[in-house]
Amino acid sequence: MYTDAVTPKLYKAGEVCELLQVQPYVLRSWEKEFPGIGVQGRSPDSPRLYRQSDLEHVQLIKQLVFVEGLTVAGARRKLEASLPPISVVSEAEAAEVIDALGADVKARIATVRDGLRALESLLRETPGSSNGHSARRTTAKRTTTKQSTAKRSAAASRSKSVKRGPVRKAAATASRKKAATKRRRA
Repeated sequence: MYTDAVTPKLYKAGEVCELLQVQPYVLRSWEKEFPGIGVQGRSPDSPRLYRQSDLEHVQLIKQLVFVEGLTVAGARRKLEASLPPISVVSEAEAAEVIDALGADVKARIATVRDGLRALESLLRETPGSSNGHSARRTTAKRTTTKQSTAKRSAAASRSKSVKRGPVRKAAATASRKKAATKRRRA
């Protein structure tokens, strides 16, 4: 028996706007307000793609904003209170999206995953272990503290000179006027 693998339907922004009868600028603004909407394509320059769940989410936002008259912030609060977070994606759905995006993305994700695991193992090590990581961290903290102290003192001296600048100019102008007045009298 032959079973065909079901590939998820991914929509482009124009298709979403046409299907849901919203303007492109509205969709873009909602993407910013609701970060879980849409998936970035294969490269940063490629267009965003939308899953069926994204379409349903946009439709719900449209209902709340245009029909019920809520603001975007009010719609966000209502969705946060009533729905599970959008960022929670089932493993099957994530696998489908990754398959649709291609092998290049899979390689990048694998690299990031390996890096995160390496960081996690470094963080799990106890301070003062024999590998010397804790000593490096302490030295880095001291260096960072010295640098930030130097930056703060430089910023403070700049701000003082800026604050004193107009006062000094006014005082110099006043002293020149006094000197000129004395010369005229003499």
